[in-house]
Amino acid sequence: MLIVNLDEGKKEPIYIQIINQIIEKIDNNNLRPGDMLPSTRKLAEILGIHRATVSLAYQELWSLGFIELNPGVCAKVRKRANIATKTCSIHKSNIDWQKNSSQESNNIMETYIKVNTSVENEDSSEYIDFSTLNMDTKIFPVENFRTCLNETIKKNGTELFQYGDPLGYQPLREYISYHLKNHGISVSPEEVFITNGTQQAIDLVLRMIAEPGKSVAIEAPTYKEIIPLIKHFKLEAMEIPIDKNGMNLSILEEKIKVKKPVLIYTMPNFQNPTGVTTDQIHREKLIYIAEKYRIPILEDGFEEEMKYFGKVVLPIKSMDKHNVVIYCSTFSKVLFPGIRVGWIAADEECIKRLTALRHFSEISLSMVLQAGMYNFCIRGFYDKHINKLHRIYRKRMQIALNSLNKYVNKDLAEWIEPIGGYFIWLKLKEKPSLCLDKVFNMYGIKVSLGNNYFFSVTSDTYLRLSISALSEEEMVEGIKRLGNAISSIYK
Repeated sequence: MLIVNLDEGKKEPIYIQIINQIIEKIDNNNLRPGDMLPSTRKLAEILGIHRATVSLAYQELWSLGFIELNPGVCAKVRKRANIATKTCSIHKSNIDWQKNSSQESNNIMETYIKVNTSVENEDSSEYIDFSTLNMDTKIFPVENFRTCLNETIKKNGTELFQYGDPLGYQPLREYISYHLKNHGISVSPEEVFITNGTQQAIDLVLRMIAEPGKSVAIEAPTYKEIIPLIKHFKLEAMEIPIDKNGMNLSILEEKIKVKKPVLIYTMPNFQNPTGVTTDQIHREKLIYIAEKYRIPILEDGFEEEMKYFGKVVLPIKSMDKHNVVIYCSTFSKVLFPGIRVGWIAADEECIKRLTALRHFSEISLSMVLQAGMYNFCIRGFYDKHINKLHRIYRKRMQIALNSLNKYVNKDLAEWIEPIGGYFIWLKLKEKPSLCLDKVFNMYGIKVSLGNNYFFSVTSDTYLRLSISALSEEEMVEGIKRLGNAISSIYK
């Protein structure tokens, strides 16, 4: 006979008590596969409870795989596969994931491991870190954003938790369309497409144009996160050297005449990693080349707002009379990296194609975050925060440049002085024989090595310094250590 002891004083519902005790008896082999359980009516009579309670318990046991239920016959205990617990994870998977993954996927994995292993294995608190583009959390406008987000949810909560407009939150697109006029860019809200940061924007554009064997013109060096994507899509990289004036347009046009690329990718403002900003003449020449050969430009304006010194040069997109420029930017690099809200401004036909591509991998972005961002912007918090960043980072960049001039031997290294952004690009004048990572670790600093920013191998030695997350005191001390480390290499 099945014995179940019920305790009505427990907070646990009666049907749950029945379930747990039957499972315990099965686990202890008091009930074996093939044993019949009392009918729901019979067990209800024995326990003095309603039949529906027993029926609910049996239904749950059936759904968990412990019993068989068939019309007209009593429930029967069945042999059930064991639940996979954490201890089971010690067994190696039957799937060889390397063999079952594409070669391109394996290459991406190798790159990811190479980039992230050193970060995971070291205690970052012991180092002054110039290597990442993390932001200084102390200046995040958290409370203002929280207020805007709470207001937005309270006012529009139900509609924001539905699937949203495939292009992105309409009021935010209208705001971006209006805001871009400050940068000379004239686009309608229908020509604005909200993305999950600029990284997604780049990925979508490459997916749109990618075919094996086609080439993409990129600056050398360039944004390192685009390099694995180019390889993944089996595209060829047409590397165009960049100097203090920007991409070498004479070399670009020479190479176009040999093999026309399907895209030109450029960062005209505070280029990552070099910090170079191109002038008006350079931008006019570049768009002329793009129009002449009918090649789209992907203009990455991820730091568009971060100009500290000199006069503002308008984006290439501001001169785009023939819709050849795809302009992308983001709120991430001026607010919070965790707020993954960026955008693309482009020809409406291009936007439609990007929307279709995104739909089948990510049906909809978070309308809640976009609506909160819109509220943050229209209440003036965004402009106020930009002004604050300008004051803070203008001073920090000047301190960083002054510290380089003071502590780094110019006979051993040279650098480009940026007019905005977060990066300073150093070149060591002689190739070192020592492992740079080990040397810098010895001096308690981290930098990003320049070879990561080239598609092909470079014979020169570069370092990228990021000031985005460091205080003034940390920068001075860190650059002092950097100067000592570089001097030690050539002793």
